[in-house]
Amino acid sequence: MGRAILVLLCSVIFTLTPMNKHLYLSGHSEDWSAFFLQYKLLIQDGKYELAGKALNNRRAELENYMESLSPQKEEIGKELLQSLMVDLPKTNSVEIGQLLTFIDTVSANNHAENINTLVFNYKNSLAENPYLTGEEFQSEWEKVVPSLLTYYSYDQLIPIAEQLSQFADGDSDQIRETLAVELNQLPEAVPALSMEALLWTVLLIGGTILITLAYVAFRKYQAVATVKGSIKRENS
Repeated sequence: MGRAILVLLCSVIFTLTPMNKHLYLSGHSEDWSAFFLQYKLLIQDGKYELAGKALNNRRAELENYMESLSPQKEEIGKELLQSLMVDLPKTNSVEIGQLLTFIDTVSANNHAENINTLVFNYKNSLAENPYLTGEEFQSEWEKVVPSLLTYYSYDQLIPIAEQLSQFADGDSDQIRETLAVELNQLPEAVPALSMEALLWTVLLIGGTILITLAYVAFRKYQAVATVKGSIKRENS
């Protein structure tokens, strides 16, 4: 009942609000998350035309937001967006979930923290939900993979995908344990150095090297001067 009321409310908002002003947000990741949550409700309710108009009106703005990210994140984000634009009636919850999870994850300020949270939540889900099927776990994995690829390589994620493929064919405690091991082998994501932090690190290391070289040169000069002074005194 509550979901039906929420869908009805969203539909009324989309209908009454001019499409060129609909969901005009500032472009931050949390704003896009709110947009796609409402977009997801429209798709689930079969309002494909309304959802398509909303997404088309925001597409240029969303692409501009993605272009402000790193090249790797931009490429992944635009591929996810394109998958939603191809055939709205065939859009499924996994595709929407992929983009929604991606938007929630790519924030530059806490990107590494968000990546670790995705992995942690998935591992917890595996450990605490013995009744979920392999297909359900695989579906949830597909939602987080594009976001994880903004930090990990394909090679690091392939062993997990292979275990999930076996898991989908038939559940067993051994597969769950092996899958948990593969997940635990993913290294913890660490924050990347900002340009300012990198500059200070270079200056600190470079300054230390210069000071050390200057000190060594000064001591060498002192030693040479002492030797020359001794030779002069002996010859005088």
